[in-house]
Amino acid sequence: PLLEIIKQRGHRLVLSFFSPRARELLKKQSLPDEVYKLPLPLGGNIERFVKRVKPGTFILVESDRFPALLGAKVERKFIVNARMSKRSFKFLKLFRFFYKPLFNSFNLIGCKDLESCNRFASLGVEKAKLKVCGNLKAVLKPTQKKVEINLPPKAFVIVAGSTHKGEEEVWFRAFKEIKKKIPNAVLIVAPRHIERGKEVFLLSKSFGFKTALRSETKNFKGEVLVVDTLGELVGFYKLSHISFVGGSLVPIGGHNLLEPAYFSKPTLYGPFVDKFRDLEEILNSLGLEFRVEKERDIYETVLKLHKEGVKPKGDLKEISQRVLNCYRNLLGL
Repeated sequence: PLLEIIKQRGHRLVLSFFSPRARELLKKQSLPDEVYKLPLPLGGNIERFVKRVKPGTFILVESDRFPALLGAKVERKFIVNARMSKRSFKFLKLFRFFYKPLFNSFNLIGCKDLESCNRFASLGVEKAKLKVCGNLKAVLKPTQKKVEINLPPKAFVIVAGSTHKGEEEVWFRAFKEIKKKIPNAVLIVAPRHIERGKEVFLLSKSFGFKTALRSETKNFKGEVLVVDTLGELVGFYKLSHISFVGGSLVPIGGHNLLEPAYFSKPTLYGPFVDKFRDLEEILNSLGLEFRVEKERDIYETVLKLHKEGVKPKGDLKEISQRVLNCYRNLLGL
């Protein structure tokens, strides 16, 4: 969303990447006017790169600490989503005399949290250059498109999204017990890879559930609906009473934990969310975080939420807009 605003203001947008994974991601993006592999930030590589690209503004994201990059000679320089871990701070403090002028060469530094801003200040960064804006990863713009489907009247809807092999079976075992206590519960399972739809459908049938495939269903009257279509998961999260984000009960690293939270839905997830620890913190601050590790946890958590509900501590839509506005103002957009 921040890049979209930059483009809307008529700026030429150049993105750099360093890793092969980042290159693959950027290949799918339509926003940048140009994409470059960032040269190794040693010697005069960055200086030559800047002369070739000729940027008027340099925006550094998060936590790169290469002196050549920090010292890039560009007229306007900013750090967004700036973060400094305790470990990084200990290292940088040893070379405070060296890093202080490099960080002070930036016009403004927008931090993801107060702790990071305080650490920059302790290194000698001018306080006037520091601003706490919040975590850019909280900035979401999910589709508001409604899912065209009829569910059973008064259904208690549970959505297990972006699931991987090994997770569906855990959920089906838990759902077997959940149905005994909540007869009107329906489970919507959206495998991360839709080509697994038929496999998950047959697995659900093997547990004895009345099961349907989304691609063949507009009026759902069963117990388990398997989503084998693209682009509908967020819409199903919006319909849910409780959601689960997959890739987290098996060692995948998790997926976007905030998509259900955007609609203030209590969000279950497993222990394997290494890729999304920042989002876990945001989910926790909203009071929508429910960590589960096995089917017993799922069963007990669902029953408790069904009985007591949950009152969010904040609205992610408001947080998202506030964070985006802060960074937009920081960059003068």
